[in-house]
Amino acid sequence: MKIFLTGGSGFIGSYVAEALLADGHELVALARNPQKHPALSEHPRVRRVTGTLADSELIRSSLEGVEACVHVALGWGDDASDMLKNDTLASVSLMEECARAGVGKFIYTSSTAALGAFSQHMDEADPTRPTDYYGATKAASEAYLFAVAARTQMRCNVIRPGYTFGNPVAPLATTQPDRRFHRIVELARRGEDIVVAAGDGTQFVWAGDLARLYSAVLASERSREVYYGLAVPFVEWHSIAELACELTGSKSRVRADGVRRAPCLFDMSKIRRHFGLEFESQARIREHLEYLAELPLG
Repeated sequence: MKIFLTGGSGFIGSYVAEALLADGHELVALARNPQKHPALSEHPRVRRVTGTLADSELIRSSLEGVEACVHVALGWGDDASDMLKNDTLASVSLMEECARAGVGKFIYTSSTAALGAFSQHMDEADPTRPTDYYGATKAASEAYLFAVAARTQMRCNVIRPGYTFGNPVAPLATTQPDRRFHRIVELARRGEDIVVAAGDGTQFVWAGDLARLYSAVLASERSREVYYGLAVPFVEWHSIAELACELTGSKSRVRADGVRRAPCLFDMSKIRRHFGLEFESQARIREHLEYLAELPLG
């Protein structure tokens, strides 16, 4: 299958690109900076296109013969108007261009932030009530995608990743932009106290497992579905900090501040029912901490 991929040089996108290539697909990869993840440019089944989501003419000319679009790239902004313009409007324009070009499938990368405030039990049927502009951007783009799917022949689905982590997928590729894993390992290596919020954690997902979900959704004939991209176990930052101390031989003290509350859990049974997928994270968290422990101290 020939796939138009946005954000392929970013962290999640680089893992998705590797998974799609491993499945035998051909990629047209749109990226702002081809120097990120340079190994992608060297692959014989990849055509790199340098540009942004705002380059509508470039995108239009790149969709010839494309059978699917996997949209991972994020357009950012400093306020609601910028987010609307740089991400939602850009995403909707891409959806429309793909529909006009006869693209058969579209996967949109949303976020758990589209849901808004978390509760003790959550699944894909819960209504979205965003609490920030990022979540509002994602929820709005989801709504437009489903409307495009309803009015065209394009099969459209949404993946909502949660906290995604992992080592760089290739030399010079990136890791997750959130620095909490990095900071915990650095504190442990320096022997400094590590303070976390009591009970704070999430259902961390390894980027390679998340990419498997993209592959499964792409291969399916489902449409207008939402899938959370998370692992099953809830892992606390306190446990991650203790493991970092163990792996580095650190004398750091790990302290949990505040009042412990019941964890907010996502029901991950839908991807098991639809695709037979169920992800664990503990072994990959250890692997990631070991990788970070070998990096030069910042």
